[in-house]
Amino acid sequence: MRHSIAEPTVTTDFRRTLTPDGIRRAEHLVPHLRALNLQPSVVVHSPLVRSQQTAEILANGLGGIPLIELGEVIDASSALLHVLAAGEWQAPLVVGHNPGISILASTLSSGEPPLSFRPASFAAFKVDTLPPKSATLTHWIPRPPAEPEP
Repeated sequence: MRHSIAEPTVTTDFRRTLTPDGIRRAEHLVPHLRALNLQPSVVVHSPLVRSQQTAEILANGLGGIPLIELGEVIDASSALLHVLAAGEWQAPLVVGHNPGISILASTLSSGEPPLSFRPASFAAFKVDTLPPKSATLTHWIPRPPAEPEP
């Protein structure tokens, strides 16, 4: 997953926080993940504030699952898959950044179709192992879910 909508400018990129709309979008993603019957065992996020905030919203909304902070999530290269394997986390939900998260997901899906993540976009894969020798895209939410109707 890519972090939710963040403020455009601050002192440093590391300190950008979610906007009120970003918080709402992340919260509205939780019921969509539940409806897909996705049950991550851990939420892995980068040390950047917007990724941490998105991860906290998801972890709390999905039943208080553990949070793991990894610097490797920033670039989301194939090295991240090796770190996830070494951690032996089953069904991790990764909250990352572009362009790395788009490239990694597109690589896992064999680039067909190439996945372009907007803030709060989400993809799920069925993998054989970590790091995967094969992966199948099972779910793709390309746009952040809209606020539910009142």
